[in-house]
Amino acid sequence: MSGATLGQQPRSRQGVGRAWRKGRWVGAVLFVASTAFASAPEWAAQAEALRSQMRGGEASVPEREPPDAALAALEARVRSAPEDLNAWLDLGAAYLEAERFDRAKESFLEAIALDYLAADAHFGLGLSEYGRGDFDAALFAFSEVARLFPERFDGHFNRGVALARLRRPEAAVAAFEEALAQAGPETGAQARADAYVGLAGQLIALGRFEAAAEAYAEAIALTGDAPELVYARAEALYRAGRGIEALPALNALEAESVDYRVSALRADIYTQAGQTDYALRALQRAVRRAAEAEDASAEANLLIRLGLLQRSLGREAAATRAFGAAAQRAPDSGEALYNLGLSYLESGQPDRALEPLEGALMLQLRAQGEGARAAQGEVYLALAAAYEQLGRPNEARRSAEAAASRLADAALRLEASAILGRSLYALGEFRGALLALREVADARPEDANAQLWAGLAHYQRGEFEAAIARYERAVALDPNGAEARLNLGAAYLAAGRYEDAALVYELLTTQFREDPDAFYNLGWALLSQGRPDEARQAWERAVELGFEPARAALSQFF
Repeated sequence: MSGATLGQQPRSRQGVGRAWRKGRWVGAVLFVASTAFASAPEWAAQAEALRSQMRGGEASVPEREPPDAALAALEARVRSAPEDLNAWLDLGAAYLEAERFDRAKESFLEAIALDYLAADAHFGLGLSEYGRGDFDAALFAFSEVARLFPERFDGHFNRGVALARLRRPEAAVAAFEEALAQAGPETGAQARADAYVGLAGQLIALGRFEAAAEAYAEAIALTGDAPELVYARAEALYRAGRGIEALPALNALEAESVDYRVSALRADIYTQAGQTDYALRALQRAVRRAAEAEDASAEANLLIRLGLLQRSLGREAAATRAFGAAAQRAPDSGEALYNLGLSYLESGQPDRALEPLEGALMLQLRAQGEGARAAQGEVYLALAAAYEQLGRPNEARRSAEAAASRLADAALRLEASAILGRSLYALGEFRGALLALREVADARPEDANAQLWAGLAHYQRGEFEAAIARYERAVALDPNGAEARLNLGAAYLAAGRYEDAALVYELLTTQFREDPDAFYNLGWALLSQGRPDEARQAWERAVELGFEPARAALSQFF
């Protein structure tokens, strides 16, 4: 396999490509599961084989006869002998050759009207309907071949093809399995291998990756170690959680192939096995190979994967470099810009995060298709976080609202609600803040920070007992959290629970001897209990720590 290269189409889970195969008759379009499999013969050669097979002999049309003249002759033949079955079959095959599928369909229907048991007519009808894009009709035609002639490999095979195209994987699996069961000595190794590849593709669609890997292994046994099949089997093993078993074959393939996908798959397998250092090396090799192939899009995608792996290892600087390089290779990659912005955000650089995140948003807003709104929502959420960190609550509010309206993931929607609530709180809109923050706190009863923020909103609305309940929950979840305890003491004071407030602040002043707020509030709690001497001591300590409101309290009461 020296210098071997895999097909150039991107990895996909489902797809259909023309791969006509000659068995007893002529095969049809072959479902390809993961990678490009093999180039297909031209329609003309296939239709010529059609005509030859249907007659059981050589084609009668002279090789050099112009197609239009050949069609005219065949049309004249059916006009002169409308009851001649073979004439209609020959005409249908000629129309197939010319890719005139509507006329081919009509010809094969005429043949069926003459003899419903003419298998070639049903088969040709199936090919015509497939060419027309009417896959339901193609399925019916191929199903009739399989029903009337159950021993024919090609009927079951092409029925599987049509079912695959209609996204009916369970039925397609059964059809391909029946095709293989009916394969006889006359069925070539390539035709059987095609059936195994079609079967593997449908097993993958069903999530049956181990069985798919076995089907690919059967195809390899029939046709040899074709790079595409070796790769497809390795990918199926990886998705089955058995990727390490594919490493020997992948290593051999990588040594003889220039395809970056092999290195990328090796990286996936090493990651699956917990060998992150090996995964990094494999991904870096994949990036180099994509660069050598001058495939900027692939290089950018691989750099994104490299960055994500670096981020998972806590290597933020390396991740940021990878995402930055990806954005340079593919400036129109919303994913690269989004991850670059996210890296800046997570490393405490919200000002640098804004430009790539805003660029990612512009790209995502132009995107179409499934998942576009959710992707927009994630960018809006990151922007909301950046604006919040920069102290820009109006922009944070708008971005959080946009995120919440687009995100499908419940956890991400809650995060948007949290930012929305905090932004409204900063803007003094405490009613709206409470609605958002209470939703988050109720959904996250074990989150101390969520309880704290809900308590703050309750407090600002004068709902002190509700605030106390939230603060007490926050303290129970995080006993060392000074902010929650400080606010709990303030809520106790506001609710007239002075002994409870004093207890909280005494503990805080013991733990945080340099906290003037704690001493100041302790003074109020003590004074409210009729303990002026102790209150004065607390305020004097707050003054020593530079807290001027405590000086004013001393002047007022002492």
